[in-house]
Amino acid sequence: MAAGEKAPPAAAVAELKAFLRIEGDEEDALLAAFLRAATEAVEASLGRVLIARAVVERQRVRSGVVALGVEPVLALEGVLLPGADGEWGMLEPGRALLELSAHGRGRVGLSGIADGVEVEASYRAGMAEDWNGLPELLRLAVLRAAAHVHRVRDAPDDPGLPVAVARMLAPWRARRML
Repeated sequence: MAAGEKAPPAAAVAELKAFLRIEGDEEDALLAAFLRAATEAVEASLGRVLIARAVVERQRVRSGVVALGVEPVLALEGVLLPGADGEWGMLEPGRALLELSAHGRGRVGLSGIADGVEVEASYRAGMAEDWNGLPELLRLAVLRAAAHVHRVRDAPDDPGLPVAVARMLAPWRARRML
C-alpha cells in the first residue's frame, strides 16, 4: 500500500502550536513529525484513513473479488493486471465494479479474472478531503495525541495513547461484522 502526502497541512501545525502554546517556528519540523505519527496512530486505532489520499495495493483475486484494505473508499481509479509478457496493463473499466458498504468498506468485483491472479488496485480513501473537513472530535484527538508525543518524547515508560484520546476515538472506530 502506498500513502499520499507526507507533510501535515500547515493549518494542523498551527493548531498544534496553539494547543501547546508554542510561538516560534524552530520546532515546526519536529511538530510536523509528531502530527504525522499521531495521525498514523489515530488511523491505526480507527481502521480508517482521515484525510483523503491515493492508495495503491496489490492483492490476489478470490471468488472474482478483491477486498480493498483501506477505508473509507471514495473512488476506484483503476485496476492493473499482469500481462503474458510480465508488463502491467489497465483493466477495461467495465470489468471492474466498485462495491461500497454503508461505512465505506470497498471491494472490487472483477469479471473474467481467474482466482489467484494478483491485481493492483488504485483508489482514493479518506474521511475528509482536508484537515478542516475532519470532524472536530477527530481533529482534537490527533492534536492531543501529537501533544502527548511532544510531552513524553523519548520517555521509556510511555504508556501509549492517552485514555482521553481513546475515548474520543471510540465512536468513530470501524465496526466489522464477522
